[in-house]
Amino acid sequence: MHDHLAQIGRELWIWGDRLIDGKTTGIGMWEASYNNSYRAVDMIPKDVVICDWHYERPDQTAVYFAMKGFRVVTCPWRTSQPGVAQVDDMVKFRNSSTPEMKPRFLGIVETTWSPTAVFMNGFYGIGPKQPERAGQERGSAWQCFKDVFQRIDGLGN
Repeated sequence: MHDHLAQIGRELWIWGDRLIDGKTTGIGMWEASYNNSYRAVDMIPKDVVICDWHYERPDQTAVYFAMKGFRVVTCPWRTSQPGVAQVDDMVKFRNSSTPEMKPRFLGIVETTWSPTAVFMNGFYGIGPKQPERAGQERGSAWQCFKDVFQRIDGLGN
């Protein structure tokens, strides 16, 4: 897949969760690996972009991927506090890094795991209130999106 995309001038973006040692880091089996797949991190071409998702805590694994030579985006979902902290972390990483590391911290990509209509209705406050997924009432991608981008907007001040 990587080689095909590179041949046509595109780049591969992949989720980073299976490339983190869940036992050593304490991150666990959902946002990291318990089956040793984290070892593959050294086999992946360095022009792949890592999508580093953490939804409940702002684990700072973007630094790990950047130190491995990858460009990385941090991906919040439905919980605003970690998402806003991830914005601040990305700014901190860029500001405190060496010239070699700075360009590896690409920014934030908000994730959503719902039909577009559910996200858009929630974002604009129209229609019935629906969680993104059954049992996922703790927060919403649309509120996280608003809070994350409000924080980004405030960075220019």
